[in-house]
Formats: sequence, structure tokens, C-alpha cells
Amino acid sequence: MIAPALFLSFLSPEIYSIAALALASLIFMHRGFRGGPPLPEGSGSLLAVFLIMAMLAVIGPTFIYGGFGRDFEAFKFFIAAAMFFVGINLGLAPKKEAPILTIFFLVLTVYYATHSTNESILNQDALLYPPDNNHTAAMVAAFLPLVVTRTKGRLRFICLALLIALAAFVSSRALLALTVVSFAVSLDAVRKNRFILAIFVATAVAILLARGLSLGNFSDQLRLQIIQVSLDFARTGGAHAFNFGEAAFTNFLNVYPIYRRLEIQHAHNMLLQIWAAYGVLPLLALLAFLANVALKALRLRNQLTLLTLGIIIGIGMIESLITDIRAFGTIMFALGYSYSRGRPIDAMNFNSLRRSDTVTSPKVSHS
Repeated sequence: MIAPALFLSFLSPEIYSIAALALASLIFMHRGFRGGPPLPEGSGSLLAVFLIMAMLAVIGPTFIYGGFGRDFEAFKFFIAAAMFFVGINLGLAPKKEAPILTIFFLVLTVYYATHSTNESILNQDALLYPPDNNHTAAMVAAFLPLVVTRTKGRLRFICLALLIALAAFVSSRALLALTVVSFAVSLDAVRKNRFILAIFVATAVAILLARGLSLGNFSDQLRLQIIQVSLDFARTGGAHAFNFGEAAFTNFLNVYPIYRRLEIQHAHNMLLQIWAAYGVLPLLALLAFLANVALKALRLRNQLTLLTLGIIIGIGMIESLITDIRAFGTIMFALGYSYSRGRPIDAMNFNSLRRSDTVTSPKVSHS
């Protein structure tokens, strides 16, 4: 059931947007004509808050500063909302997602392994190509909680092995560190021994900070300078209810010399990107949405959603996430899917993960 939503991410951004809206429309019409299982409790309010955020994001770049409709990039938040809706609905299906996730990770790994070997770059004029390295890493990281809690046996370890390989090919320390922790909690011996688990967590932290502690490498110097320039913009020209949009913000990022005079596309921070590009009100609406998801997941004891949301927020502190609609839409799909698929898991007892191997239908409170 999740195959269309995942493999849409290989389409070009324009075609992806059309396909995502079409998929959401088909699901909406199917529910209207044939009905279906009730949506998880609170789904409507979550969608409403995110749609409000999407509407606020459009106001500045499209209607105030964009000459009434000339800048359509901000409409991508509606695409992301559509994929969140798709995720909530497909999460209700009894089908198992493990085989499709395995194939999805395999295709991405083979694709980036091929490009890494050939030292080629992504052809962004092609009809089919995945998001760039950083966005691909962020996109698949959102599915790690699903891999750990909803897949079992060999497929689980195949998925984790593929993600470790993918992390190497896309040079993502964050994905590698998260996958190491996911691998650790998937092992019975580690779950039963907190000392060993602590060793794995320490290893993950070392992976994440191995090059960053000195801040002497190209990647970290670049990120720090981008964040500094973005903060300067947000403090001086970004303290408005609505801002000019991402195109104007990107132009500002490239006015002053950045490290080695590279062309910079975004702030490498999701909250900072939305604040600087879209304004204070869209940022507050996004924060309200994230808080709403967290509170509802806590009340429903939906551990899967809490883990997914935590990874999204964590990755969002080092990546903008929203600048590629295919990655952003897939991440929102993962969040919606986890909200439907999740069930109470005792956060203090990793042995409960073993029980998830034998449960095939989610226990979600319904309204």
C-alpha cells in the first residue's frame, strides 16, 4: 500500500506535486464513496493546523510580495499536507510495509552507489531522480522507527544494513548514527544490557561528532557560516509576519561571500528556513503543529509517532527539509503513516519491541 507514496519521490518536483495531489484526491474520493476505517483520533485537528500553516506560508511570497500569484513555490506546503493525509490513510491498511521499505532502500542504495562509483552528479533535468544526498538521508531517516518496531527478522537487519551503506554513499553522519542506534535496539542482547546499549549510543555520538568537534572541516565550517548569515537575516529582515519567500532568501544568502564562495540554497535548519523565508506567523503555525502531534501522541501513548517526530525535529536542526518537496512530502507521509500505524509501546522496556514482531495490526485509538 505504501509503494506509490515512496516511489513518487523519484519523480521530478513538478510531476511529484501533481502525483501527490492526485493520490490524495483518489484516497479522499474513495473514502467519500466507499467509506473506510475511521481515522485515528485527532487526525482532523492535525490536518487543520498544518493547512493553516500552509495558507500562512503562501501569503507573503505569493500574494503580498509575489505580484499576486507569481511565486508558486510556497504552495508546496499544501503538497506536504496532502502527503500527510495520504500517510494517515495508508497507515490504516493491514498490509505489511517491510518488503516495500526494503525494496525502496535497496533502490536508493544502488542508485547512490552507482553515482558514487562513477563520480557523477544528479541530472536534475531528468524525469526520474531522487532528492540530493542530504535530503535523501533525512527522508529515509524518518522511517527508522518504522523499521525497528514494525519489521522483523531478516528484513529488519537487511533494511538497517542497506541504510548503513546508503549513509556511507551519501556521506551522512546523522543517518549513520541513527541507524547504529536502531541496529542496537534491534538486538536482544543489547536491549537486555543497558551498558552495551550505552556503548552503542556513545558510538553513534562519536560518529556524529567525529569530524564536527574540531569544526575544522569543510562541511561544518560551511554550515556554521550559513546559519550565522541566516540568523543575521532573520534578526534584521525576517522579523515580519510574512516574508518574501525562499527565492528572495536564497538571493540574500548569496549576496555576501560564503565559505569558498559557493552558491547556497538554504539555511540548513528547518525552523530558521521557514522563519527567514516565510515569516514569523508560518513559523509559529509550524511549531503549533509539531507540538500538537507530540501532545496527541503522548496522550495516545503512540511511541512510533514520538520517535518519528523526534528524528524529524533532530534532522531538521541540521537540514532545511522543506527545500525539496519530494523529501518534505515523503517525510510528512512518514509522520502521518506512523500516527496511524503506531500503538502503545513501553518506552522504558525495549523487550516490547519483540512483541511488535508478532502484531500485524496497529492499536490506535479512534474517535
